[in-house]
Amino acid sequence: MRLMHLFLPLLTLLATLSHAQNAEPWRLVESTDQFRLQFSQLARLETLDGQFRSGRLGSSDQLLVVRSIAAGEVRHGTAALVFELLDSRQTLADEGSPLSSGIVNTANVQQLYANMRFSDLVQEGSTLDVKIGRQTFDLGSRRLIARSAYNTAPVSFNGVHSALSLDGGQRWQAFALRPVQSLPGDLDSLLDNRTERDRDNHAIRLFGALVEVPDLIAGLRSEFSAVRFIEEDKRALQGTDRHLTTLGTRLYRPASAQQLDFDVEAMLQHGTSRGSAVVSDVRDLDHRATFLHAEVGYSFAAPWSPRLQLQFDQASGDEDPFDGRNERFDTLYGDRRFDFGPTSTFGTFARSNIMSAGYRVTATPRTGVRLMLAHRDFRLAEAKDVWVGSGLRDRGGNSGKRLGQQWEARLHGDVLPGNLTLESGFAWVDWSGFAERVGGAKMASQTHYFYLQSQLTF
Repeated sequence: MRLMHLFLPLLTLLATLSHAQNAEPWRLVESTDQFRLQFSQLARLETLDGQFRSGRLGSSDQLLVVRSIAAGEVRHGTAALVFELLDSRQTLADEGSPLSSGIVNTANVQQLYANMRFSDLVQEGSTLDVKIGRQTFDLGSRRLIARSAYNTAPVSFNGVHSALSLDGGQRWQAFALRPVQSLPGDLDSLLDNRTERDRDNHAIRLFGALVEVPDLIAGLRSEFSAVRFIEEDKRALQGTDRHLTTLGTRLYRPASAQQLDFDVEAMLQHGTSRGSAVVSDVRDLDHRATFLHAEVGYSFAAPWSPRLQLQFDQASGDEDPFDGRNERFDTLYGDRRFDFGPTSTFGTFARSNIMSAGYRVTATPRTGVRLMLAHRDFRLAEAKDVWVGSGLRDRGGNSGKRLGQQWEARLHGDVLPGNLTLESGFAWVDWSGFAERVGGAKMASQTHYFYLQSQLTF
């Protein structure tokens, strides 16, 4: 009933405004074959009660973030110059807020790259797209590399990315990139919305390839990937000296009405890493980690087109902090919003040292209105390793593995399709086990998070 009270006013508004939907979205500048320019602005109000992060236990936070984007493309024949300017600013935050450069980044060149397309290069009907410059991109399921769908200032990369599409539906990707270091990174500068030019992160190199096969087995799609991540300690950029290779495979059937769908993905990660970014920590640990995601769903032929999903995730953790090995899975630049709930100032759980099972129900009450309800149980994969979302750790393992139960609800409405969307969401975590014992008396028994956002595109 509490969730219905939160969403009923918004649902009523969406139902009323949906009658005013236009057939075609309005644009300030009309697109042509040679030029495209589009503007958008997202405004999101967030409140968090019952902070769970180390050093801030039990506190409350609020945030109003406004992100403005100007994106465009200049095309000539098979070549194009693509640009995206991003400005993300906050108000209402204070010194206790968990701000990061993934939330605040003012006057940023998010993307600026040249794209060249070659047709019929490998076979008749094939296309090869090569992007050179600063860019964002999604790799496969988006669990390892992605443009974050929720953080208002997602990570960019400088380098080369190529994608080869064959006539039979196969798609090959290969890339060699360096992540862009978003600046500034200190809390005072983020609170003041200071502007500092982003630059290459010279401590990290990223290489990889992915192949998508649309019909490996009748009606099933598959992906195979290999990603190499190399991090070298620099004086100004302290890190954990990770040299990781992640091999992944995925088999899935897309959702379809009155048909069982599923998604199974497994990753093996190996190499070396260090236990911390402390300068004095120079011992390389043998890194061996695994990740598994499995879900099954069914879309019913019923009013509101309901869909039920059962989900399971396990990302390995470090079994023993003193054995010279590191078994904690590193999700690199993956997006976790679509599996584990909102990020930004929330972000309770990461795809690392975690085991979680749950279910999700989605429905479409009317055209352009989408509703989602989800529930998940969360536990640590290893009791002696860190709870990555909070920074809390019990090296003795005496606090157990159980973290708590999370409920989530989201309502999204295309008020004016292509021009205006409204979205509201609520997440509620009931902590137990490890979360209660390791945090002591200062750990809140529950955490509540609410957001309301609008996005205008023109």
